[in-house]
Amino acid sequence: MTILDGKQTALKISEKIQKDIQEYKELDKREPRLDIILVGNDYASKMYVDMKYKKAQELGIEVNVHTYDENVQEDELIQLINDLNKESTVDGIMVQLPLPKHINESNVLEKISPLKDVDGLTSTNLGKLFKNDPTAIAPATAKGILKLLKEYGIEIEGKSAVVIGRSDIVGLPTVALLQNENATVTVCHSHTTNLKEICKKADILVSSMGKAEYIDIEYVKEGSVVIDVGTNKKEEGKLVGDVNFENVKDLVSYITPVPGGVGPMTIACLFSNLIEVYRKNV
Repeated sequence: MTILDGKQTALKISEKIQKDIQEYKELDKREPRLDIILVGNDYASKMYVDMKYKKAQELGIEVNVHTYDENVQEDELIQLINDLNKESTVDGIMVQLPLPKHINESNVLEKISPLKDVDGLTSTNLGKLFKNDPTAIAPATAKGILKLLKEYGIEIEGKSAVVIGRSDIVGLPTVALLQNENATVTVCHSHTTNLKEICKKADILVSSMGKAEYIDIEYVKEGSVVIDVGTNKKEEGKLVGDVNFENVKDLVSYITPVPGGVGPMTIACLFSNLIEVYRKNV
């Protein structure tokens, strides 16, 4: 069993980003710029934004966080996005989710220019991803999963892949990226009736179901590759994934740990997306 080390792989990506930014600075180019919209006082959301802010500063990226009270009106957010779309020095725009219930998330996200949509959440970018369009911006978690598989030389073409979860952020874009690499992909979700049988046939199993240590040895094929996207807290406060790591580790060939697997890759790939947009703008 080999651990798919997201921390080390993310570090390589970050070092490359840092090097690229330094080279642009030596050519007297401006810094890349990311604008983040944060609404309300959700602890997890604030923590994620703080992590992105600190990482951006490490890399030499300008970050502006636009903070709003949870009672903000949808029109005000859309006006800000429209203004940022027009600003030539803004390379990337992202909205930290979730938004309060009175705001239509989809409506707000769709107002982001697909060219500045570094989270890859607009229908334009998701559609391009399924059409294998090279100009598509892939959501960072899905992109991170693919980069991790490639970093370890894991063969995707012709393999049977199962993705549990069909969100726009993880499940669907992961399906698209695996299909684009010529895997045969099955999507499972809360209405799937024979989940164990389907998962047991997977050469590559990706879980983003959000149930602590739910996937055990009965779901996993011997010698398979397991990608655990779950981040769940147990009662004692320990952070665990969707997969029961100790239970399956001796059966699989590769597995991501939680923490230290997909999480670091997500942040690294967000900034990788930003740099790709920035290159086109400077």
